[in-house]
Amino acid sequence: MSPIQPTQDVLSMILVMGVTGAGKSFFINKLADEDVAKTGGDLKSCTAECQAIPVNVGRSKGLLIDTPGFDDSSRTDSDILTEISRILAAQYAAGVSLKGVIYLHRITDVRYQGSSVKTLNIFKKICGQLALKNVLLVTTRWNEVDEAVGASREKELRETFWAYMLSNGSTMTRFYGNRDSAIGIASQLMSKQNIVLELQRELVDEGKTLQQTVAGAFVNEDILDMKAQYEKELRDLENLRQTLQENDRAMKRRIQQDWAREQQRLSTAREDEERLRRDIAAEVRQEIEQKTKEKKSSGAWKMIPLLPSLLGIIEMFVGIPPGSTNLLTSWFSDSGIVESVSDFFSNF
Repeated sequence: MSPIQPTQDVLSMILVMGVTGAGKSFFINKLADEDVAKTGGDLKSCTAECQAIPVNVGRSKGLLIDTPGFDDSSRTDSDILTEISRILAAQYAAGVSLKGVIYLHRITDVRYQGSSVKTLNIFKKICGQLALKNVLLVTTRWNEVDEAVGASREKELRETFWAYMLSNGSTMTRFYGNRDSAIGIASQLMSKQNIVLELQRELVDEGKTLQQTVAGAFVNEDILDMKAQYEKELRDLENLRQTLQENDRAMKRRIQQDWAREQQRLSTAREDEERLRRDIAAEVRQEIEQKTKEKKSSGAWKMIPLLPSLLGIIEMFVGIPPGSTNLLTSWFSDSGIVESVSDFFSNF
C-alpha cells in the first residue's frame, strides 16, 4: 500500500500514550477546552478504546488519538496494539500528517516499574529511533507532589528511564493541569515536521504482519510465556485430578473450576497470538479502497471537500466522541458541508 503524500497539513494527528491513570484523557480535555474524553479519579482504565478528539491548536486543525494503556484492565496488549496499528496504517495511507507522540507519566509514581516499564518498552518499539525527535515525554499531576520531590523524580527519569529517548531527540516537559499548559505542549509538536513511526514503516512500507514488527514481536514474547504457563497449570491440574479419591467430590469441583479458568486463559492467549499474524496494512487498504470505490461509483467522492473526506476515512477506524460535535460542525461548515456531523459520518 503506497501512502498518500501528506496534504499540506490540512489535518494533523498526535498520538497520546501512557499507562492507565497517567492523565491522557484529562490532558486532551484541557486542550479541547471541553469534557470530551472520559476521565476517572482512580487507576482503572477509562479509555477502553481509542478515540479521536478534534482540537484547534492555534490556526492548525488536529486530531488527538486517546489510547488505552498497555496495562488496561479489560483488554490484552495484542488487542490494543492491533487497534493502534489500524489507526496508524489508515492515517499513513490517507495522507494525514502525523506530528508526533505525547507520552504521559505520573510524577507521583515513586518508582518506574512493572506495567510502566512494559508500556514504555512497547512505546519505544512503536516509535523507533528515527521518530523519537517528535516525542514529548510529559510528566503529570504536579499539583499532588512537593516541588523538590517532583524535581528529584524528574531527574531520575531524565538520567535513567528516559535517557535513551532524550539522547535521540525527545523532549521532556511538564503538564501543569491547565489549558495553557496543554496548548503549549501540543504546539511544540504541531510546529514540527511530519514523521513516520517505525511501526508504520514496517506495516505499510515493508508489508510485515503485526507479529513480524518489532513491537508485535515484543508483545508476542509475552503471549508465548503466558501460553507456556497456562499449559503447565493445566497439566498440573490433570495430574492432581488423577490422584484424587473417588469420593473427594469437593476437591474435584474445585479442580474443574480451576481447569475451566486456565483453559479460558489459554484460549485468549491463542487468540492474541493469531491476532498478531494479521496483515494490518492489507486489511486497512482493502477497507479504504472499498469505501472510496463506493463513493466514486455514486459520484459523491468528487463532491466531498478534502478535510471532511480525511475525517471520514479516519472515523472508519477510530471513534469520535459525541462531545466533539460543535468543533466538527464548525470545521464542516468552513468546508461547505451543510449536513449534520452524525449524518455525514453515517452516510460516508
